[in-house]
Amino acid sequence: MKALWRHYKRRLDLQAKIILVLIAVILPTHILVTLLESQLTAPVLEQEMRQIGINSAKNFAAQIEATHLLQSDKAATILEKRLQEILFLQPSIQQIDIFKKQEKGDFTLLASNIEYDDPRDRDAHLPALDSLDTHYKTEDNGVSVWEIIVPIQHQGRASVGPVLGSVRLEMSLKPVHAISRAFWKITVVAALVNLTLLLFALSFFLRRTINNDRLLKQAETQNEELSNQLREAERQLMLNEKLAVMGQLTASFAHEIGTPLNAVSGHLQLLQEDFKQQQVQKTWTERLDIISGQLLKIEQIVKNFLQSTAKPTSQSQLLDLNQMADRVVSITRPRIDSLGVQVKLDLENGLGPIRAVPLEIEQILVNILNNSLDSIQSKKRSGASGPFVLQLQSRRFSESLREWAEVSVYDTGEGIAKINLKQVFKPFFTTKSVGEGTGLGLAICQEIASKYNGKLLIDSKEGQWTKVSLKIPYRMNA
Repeated sequence: MKALWRHYKRRLDLQAKIILVLIAVILPTHILVTLLESQLTAPVLEQEMRQIGINSAKNFAAQIEATHLLQSDKAATILEKRLQEILFLQPSIQQIDIFKKQEKGDFTLLASNIEYDDPRDRDAHLPALDSLDTHYKTEDNGVSVWEIIVPIQHQGRASVGPVLGSVRLEMSLKPVHAISRAFWKITVVAALVNLTLLLFALSFFLRRTINNDRLLKQAETQNEELSNQLREAERQLMLNEKLAVMGQLTASFAHEIGTPLNAVSGHLQLLQEDFKQQQVQKTWTERLDIISGQLLKIEQIVKNFLQSTAKPTSQSQLLDLNQMADRVVSITRPRIDSLGVQVKLDLENGLGPIRAVPLEIEQILVNILNNSLDSIQSKKRSGASGPFVLQLQSRRFSESLREWAEVSVYDTGEGIAKINLKQVFKPFFTTKSVGEGTGLGLAICQEIASKYNGKLLIDSKEGQWTKVSLKIPYRMNA
């Protein structure tokens, strides 16, 4: 309610201010314009009325002279009738007097539209001049008039004759005053009309402006709310991304540690059997060396995990892929033997060393071998019969104007469905049962291979076999 009251109060205050401004501007402007018009037009109109009076008096004097009415015995009667006609046609003429000049030179009133009861009043209107003359005067009733005196003379072709009389005419300036009053009335009406129209127009646009302002404020409020929601969504998204990264790192950490731990577990089991069978000390030493190496690998993985935000130190060195293949077979030997898998090695003698980090290449090959053993184990559980084969092959070849080294792992496990071949390198995608795989192994291997401009290729036939190949180019920078 308070907000609504403030809104309407603001609107009323704004309208009141606009009305006051309009009144303060429009009315004085109209008054000033009207005053200027009156000051400029009134003298012009007065002079026009004077000229009309002069022309009327001259025409009437000419008619009198032309008809020789001053010499007629019935001059007074004829002139008075003529005066009534003139006054009817020209209402602005309020008085006309016709004077005749006597032999003594004085003038006597011959005819008038006004009856003088007192001879003094009549004598007061006798003309003092026998030539054209005009006077501006204001009567007792406040009406201004032009007093015009025009002589009556015989108009010859060559010269003007003597003065026979005169026409005295009073031209009222009431029309001029009426026009001035009309100006004022028109000014007031125009001011009121303009003010009313402007108020209506401004009220209309003011309502639209206020409405637009209200809509703008609503839009700003909504925009602010959306901005807050967006910031909250961004914060939540960043939190979710952090959680996802943490989950991925945790899963990767668990996956990478799980691989050497499985090897350690297998060798410990064999050691236990060796102890029971009292085998020779040399076998114990080999088993313990492998366990020690895998424990060092776990240590290195933990260090890499803790230092994942820092740029790792380059540990590239010349690496023999054939020796690495033998090593990973030894690492996974306990599981190979427990599953009864036949291992075949087809390693090219002239392969030549590549430059890489041994731990990373070992990580790739161990992951590939464990995936092959998982596939064979799954196929064996389903009741399939052997033989179960695991074949490692290495070769050197040329492709795309480059020399490549390749190590491939072939197994006769359950294979991969064709529809899943394009998905196996995606993080967290797995075809294994719940709890048996995280879906990160091949994704991590692909990332490591890309680090060396290498490739990890996979081909498979469902229910029969799978082949995974690691291709790394020669002459890599240290």
